[in-house]
Amino acid sequence: MVNPEDEAELRRRAKESLDAFGPGAATLEFLQLLVRLDTHKATDWFNYGDSLRSVGRLVDAERALLTARELAPEKRRSTVDSRLAMVASRKGAPQDAEHWFQLATEDQECPGWVWVLRAINLIDMEAMQLARECLKTARDRGNVDMDEVLLNEALIERHAGNYEVAAAKARRALDIDKNYQPARQLLESIQGATEATAFVTVLEGEIAR
Repeated sequence: MVNPEDEAELRRRAKESLDAFGPGAATLEFLQLLVRLDTHKATDWFNYGDSLRSVGRLVDAERALLTARELAPEKRRSTVDSRLAMVASRKGAPQDAEHWFQLATEDQECPGWVWVLRAINLIDMEAMQLARECLKTARDRGNVDMDEVLLNEALIERHAGNYEVAAAKARRALDIDKNYQPARQLLESIQGATEATAFVTVLEGEIAR
């Protein structure tokens, strides 16, 4: 049995760790004891689950976050849902991730970055139209990294074969961050594609005659 003073000190250290280092190994060490001492605090279970997620313990993270969701008031559940989506995505379960992202984004105050993550997951599922709509919402909501939005818009355009549009968006992402490697890699992947498409189109026309 831990006395109240020790529990208060444990909680203080957990908060300091979360503020200083975010959800991670150090914070996890404090929180895994806190949730044993007081099993009814949704915030503790959420931070515990998020810390588990950050260190790759995804099965345990899912369990902790589901507990947090059960305990959380309804208006706070979208935050938990977004983390459950992130866990499902890292587990390679995009359909499950979309389920949780959909619940998270039903909240009218859901931040733009969650919409971007939902779009990324939808792109992996090749659900491009819905991904495009999510990115548009992300732009409207704000609180996003525009280079990431532009990159994912470029990925959608590349998927559709709109190589010039994709290249333009990737270049705009690099205007924001010249060291943004995913944008450089996308540009490399479509080098010569417009010319190749033009050549094949002419050749197909000749074959059809």
